[in-house]
Amino acid sequence: MTSTTAARDLIGQPVTALDTPALWVDLDALEHNIATMAGVCAERGIDWRPHVKASKSPDLAKKLIAGGACGITCAKVSEAEVMADGGVTNILIANEIVGPTKIERLVALADRATLCVAVDDERNLREISAAAARAGVHIDVLVDINVGANRCGVTPSKAPELAELAQELPGIGLRGLMGYEGHVMGMNPEDKEAESARAADTLREAIANLRAAGIEPRVVSGGGTGNYWIASALGALTELQAGGGVLLDQSYNDQMKVPGHRHALFLTAQIVSTAVEGRAIADAGWKSTGMHTGIPKVVEPAGLEVLKLNAEHTILSRDAAAAVEPGDRVTMIPHYSDSTMLLHRQLFAVRAGVVEDVWPIAAAGMLQ
Repeated sequence: MTSTTAARDLIGQPVTALDTPALWVDLDALEHNIATMAGVCAERGIDWRPHVKASKSPDLAKKLIAGGACGITCAKVSEAEVMADGGVTNILIANEIVGPTKIERLVALADRATLCVAVDDERNLREISAAAARAGVHIDVLVDINVGANRCGVTPSKAPELAELAQELPGIGLRGLMGYEGHVMGMNPEDKEAESARAADTLREAIANLRAAGIEPRVVSGGGTGNYWIASALGALTELQAGGGVLLDQSYNDQMKVPGHRHALFLTAQIVSTAVEGRAIADAGWKSTGMHTGIPKVVEPAGLEVLKLNAEHTILSRDAAAAVEPGDRVTMIPHYSDSTMLLHRQLFAVRAGVVEDVWPIAAAGMLQ
């Protein structure tokens, strides 16, 4: 693996000079996608706090903030630690952080970052409060509402009890509510609109219950790339968590039908064999692309199609138009950026075919 320091020597070189497999982002497409998502949020009067579980790069997170994001969303304490190390310090961890080890790390991080975390359990809330109070730090919380995904979150009827407790306990503060409708992302358009509306209704019920208890939520956070253009228009959210769409992989484009975005994430591999008739073999297997949602799609050259992935090889069919030889390059669109980015340690930022920067994927492997 080429170190990031050595890779920086490639700045100014054509993307074809990169050793393979090489993961890269088209800056023009990325900036278009950032402007699109930030523009939708601005038009609808809500904040944009994109999730970085796909990108995992502080440099990319800074680009999102420069493009209009108010901060970022993470899934793990370890991701948040890496982001803070990289200078990104306004962070929502949209996940329940449970257990003394993780809570102590959360509290330590609160000394150098503005943090908010999701909660759906009284005991967990009290444990975070006690640890924060002992350390003399402050952590905001969002009461997590189950809006239909049946993964985490309380019912709207239970929201006031947790919200009132969050206001009373030391070391923490109530920021508002969160409800992530992950179950709707891959639905067909008609069902997606209906289920997104139901999720928004559930959040509105929780908001009404808080207001009946004399509590005004400052933030209501949720939404994903697969429905952000719908969720942001339903009036329940004040903050949008959608972020993966800035990279626009096949899943978001072909399955989730995200409108108005451009493919930005690419993987370039090298043909290593054409010895088998009708086939070409490239040097980027599932260890480079991931495959849990599907296989990559060839952008160029024409006449190649991915048949399957082995650990270290892409098996391609080739027709008569594909006059490729060992050493030739093949550029592909990953199927799902979340499954691809975490396998790499650096992302090449490319504009008009030339490497403009190298971004460490510093949060790859951050699972705790």
